[in-house]
Amino acid sequence: MVEPFLSSNWYRVCGLKPKLRLHARIHRHRYRGSAWYVIQDAASGKSHRFTPVAYYFIANLDGRQTVDAIWNSMVDMFGDSAPSQDETIGLLTQLHVADLIRHDTQPDALEAFDRFSKQSQALLKRNLKSPLSLTLPLFDPDRFLKAALPFCRGLFGKLGLVLWVVVVAPALYLASLHSHALSQDISDRVFAAQGLLLIALVYPVVKLLHELGHGLTTRAFGGEVHEMGLMFLVFFPVPYVNASASAGFRSKYQRAAVAGAGILVETLLAAFGLYVWLTVETGVVRAIAFDVMLVAGLSTVLVNGNPLLKFDGYFVLADLVEMPNLAQRSSEFWGRLVERYAFGVEKERTLPLGPGERIWLLAFAPASFIYRMLVLFGISLFVATHYLILGILVALWGIVSGVALPAAKMLWHVIASPRLRRHRMRAVVVTSLTLLAGTALLFAVPAPHLTMSQGVIWLPEEAYVRAGADGFLRELKRLPGSPVEPGQPLFESTDPVLEMQSSILKARVRELDLQFRAERFVNRAQAEVTRKELDEAQAELDRAQDRFRHLVATSAAAGVLVVEQSEDMPERFFRQGAILGYVTPPAGSIVRVVVSQDDIDLVREKLIRVTVRMPGQSGAAVPAEILREVPAAYDKLPSKALTSSGGGAIAVDPRDAEGLNSLRRWFQFDLKISADALPPAFGSRVYVRFELEWEPVGLQMARRVRQLFLSQFHA
Repeated sequence: MVEPFLSSNWYRVCGLKPKLRLHARIHRHRYRGSAWYVIQDAASGKSHRFTPVAYYFIANLDGRQTVDAIWNSMVDMFGDSAPSQDETIGLLTQLHVADLIRHDTQPDALEAFDRFSKQSQALLKRNLKSPLSLTLPLFDPDRFLKAALPFCRGLFGKLGLVLWVVVVAPALYLASLHSHALSQDISDRVFAAQGLLLIALVYPVVKLLHELGHGLTTRAFGGEVHEMGLMFLVFFPVPYVNASASAGFRSKYQRAAVAGAGILVETLLAAFGLYVWLTVETGVVRAIAFDVMLVAGLSTVLVNGNPLLKFDGYFVLADLVEMPNLAQRSSEFWGRLVERYAFGVEKERTLPLGPGERIWLLAFAPASFIYRMLVLFGISLFVATHYLILGILVALWGIVSGVALPAAKMLWHVIASPRLRRHRMRAVVVTSLTLLAGTALLFAVPAPHLTMSQGVIWLPEEAYVRAGADGFLRELKRLPGSPVEPGQPLFESTDPVLEMQSSILKARVRELDLQFRAERFVNRAQAEVTRKELDEAQAELDRAQDRFRHLVATSAAAGVLVVEQSEDMPERFFRQGAILGYVTPPAGSIVRVVVSQDDIDLVREKLIRVTVRMPGQSGAAVPAEILREVPAAYDKLPSKALTSSGGGAIAVDPRDAEGLNSLRRWFQFDLKISADALPPAFGSRVYVRFELEWEPVGLQMARRVRQLFLSQFHA
């Protein structure tokens, strides 16, 4: 459908003589090689971007020319590229809504009062619309910033960036070295009464320095900052400055520097906090340093510095990639795609796209929504573990503001949007079918269902061949890989000390025996003493002979002998109990796997098949079958390879000296796999996948959410 060049509503506006307001400032920028004009509202701090054609119309709004005269001159100058009358009416409407024009009927003397009245009404409406983020302007900080700038001007350049790197880079390395100490019991430290009080004191100070960073950077590049006040985030006072003057900077790097100044300040504070935390002893100062790291560091990484959330990191990204209003344009782009390809709306006009912008618009909106929901879920869970009601309220607020309200707006757009009046039925049908299909996919269509766990290549105790006594290995009685039977000799060791002691004991026994034979007919009393000494010597010799027998290690089970580095074993000394080799079961290897309490019922009742894979191996998974289940849950793990300190995924109790007691109970299964399916790296960690009966994704998610509440809140 081709949009008409003339409009039936033109008579309503053609005779108007609007004039650009005095507070509107115009700046020429280049975005992705194209010229754009930014009109900055000095009173409200808002900025609006227009094409050169639209700028020609705006620049001629001098209060003397009529709208019709300006439009006709545009047609003469731009020809086919000139906007239609409907597009011109839309531009006038946009300027009027933005309060950038006034009509010739409005006296100049009333402009200041009109502006003040509208600003007050806008502030009141904004506060009523967002009661959890009230803003209260307090004073004009421009004179203070101008006076403070000479003391720190040298930091706004390459020198400042170098100093920032010198301070922050070592802190990142030290933080990685002390990550365990920094993260240990973090929730308990944060939500303790003392921790909350310190955070309440530290947070406003950190944010004040953050906002001063924005203000000073704006002033350093020639902008003005005329508003500073308090923003009440959930009724908690936080300083803010209005640095919107940076929108007029021509250099994208200057605009990005203003947006990122707060991030640089907070990371610098976090680095200094880490240095103090590592230096001082336990006490209030160390606790404050930790809270500075938490507030300045964690919030920067997860929230303020992340470009997927509409905070400082987002504006840095938008300036560097030269895509102002990236979030809004991405949402609008997706809306146009849905309207065109799903609802059948004709291509009335296209969004102006620069080179390479399409991929950004396609990716940003869904990525931002997913990350926003993940952050919201994480914060809600973190808070709810200590304050259940507060965590639930945070989650509900996020669901309402992030999911319910946008969904309601989209549904209302389908029902009432004038753009869809010719396609209303198709839009309603497509939307309804999409909702029904989504519901069916979630709750009616079975989907693959599996659960992952970890285990170790396991051998029963009788499969270990251990040294029965201290000694030097003399000989391997059987070659590695040979089949063996129970009781068959496998290793023979020698003990020179034991051999010498045995020879001495044999000589002693012979001596006492001869002495006893000589004395028993001459001196019966002395013969009795000698007999007792003979019995003791014989007993000691028997024990030595028994130790000789232990120098030969035998097999306790039938199977195949496995010896690691057998060529290096002869003449090596082995302590009693040292492992010399293994006798693997002839039927295959055993994997002992741990299963969480959340998954135990699924494994017992809905299991289809089990597969095992070794870490770092790209080959196919090995099929396995369950041999047996340990009938009870234990908090002691079968191997250190499953613990976080051993490379596994299970956290253990730091108070356990052995390092095997986990923080929760686990069920254990023994799996049988083929003998040649996996290399005999006994004790090695493996990944086990339990494939379960197919189940709709919605039911799987509902089960996990319910288990989460049961485990975290006992509800």
